[in-house]
Amino acid sequence: MVPASNIPANLSNGVVLTDYLVSQGSSGLAGVLGGIGAVEQSGSFQMSARYCVPNKSVPSRADTIQYLQHAITNTKNYWNGLTYPVGFQGDKYSYIKVAADVSLRAEDNLGSGNSSHPDPIAVVQMALQAQIAHQIIQMLRDGQVQGPVAGKKFNKVIYVGHNYGSIQGNAIAATFPNDVDTFVLTGYSGRFVEGLVPLASGIALPADTVMPRFADLAPGYLAQSVEAGRVYGLYTVDGVGGFDPAIAQYDFDNEGTVALGELATLFYGVTPANSYKGSVFVVTGQQDAIVCNNAVGGADCLTPTNKVEEARGFFPAAKDYSYIIPQKTGHSANLHYSSPDSFAKIHAYLASQGF
Repeated sequence: MVPASNIPANLSNGVVLTDYLVSQGSSGLAGVLGGIGAVEQSGSFQMSARYCVPNKSVPSRADTIQYLQHAITNTKNYWNGLTYPVGFQGDKYSYIKVAADVSLRAEDNLGSGNSSHPDPIAVVQMALQAQIAHQIIQMLRDGQVQGPVAGKKFNKVIYVGHNYGSIQGNAIAATFPNDVDTFVLTGYSGRFVEGLVPLASGIALPADTVMPRFADLAPGYLAQSVEAGRVYGLYTVDGVGGFDPAIAQYDFDNEGTVALGELATLFYGVTPANSYKGSVFVVTGQQDAIVCNNAVGGADCLTPTNKVEEARGFFPAAKDYSYIIPQKTGHSANLHYSSPDSFAKIHAYLASQGF
């Protein structure tokens, strides 16, 4: 964990934030931890989750659950097309709707949505997020969770992440290699330094100054303040198209937050999972400006090299590593016109792996 004293006091300034993250990412995990070692965190937190039980019985999936983890500045509603119970303009952007024949748990990460909001610098960090997810996964396997599936033991766990949730998945695969049978990582390539400028273009400011609904949050919780900057980072640009401007507007108007500690420890999860032996499926849009940005020429996952293919190196022992790179698709892959096809291919892949 990174002590608050190691993080610049004015990190909510967009330029300072970008410079800090680049300095951390340029030296990998050692840069993030600053050579100071780990600081153990403990405590009890309220985690808000949405369980979806299967709408029909599929014997091969009876003991399988998908565990869904969203991005920074999103909530668990991302998986339902940004709003619940009916997604934006119906269910066409809803991953949950497509996965209706399997048990699902969509969770608000610590510091997001309706989950607890502890100290946003000293507590809400990647290592703790990964540890919380690990404990929840173990509870799912042991039948110790509450709610509609109370007492149910799941012997197969599929982890589905987006953006920060995908990096967190990478961290889980590296630290707890036996937790998850298959990872589905969206908005992922293992490369993030080049995408920090698009990420910062939304000008993250203390959330309580951006939206009245965040008035009770500590200043270390940030929200993006510039809609055009959020669109630049999360959707396609330069006339590529591939998304409805109305959903981008709705996304900005209903954005979530990010804790400074999450940003400061982002690269903790970008590390080889040398002992993970399950399977991995990556879905990253060709025009993803966060994980496929080029220093020159803008975002392109296939130029000058295939950045998603390069990420295979983070899972050297995986029994399978496959991916799709949908065209005319930016970082928030679920919110583009290509999403129904991507959802179908995710579930076809899972079926091919026996799920």
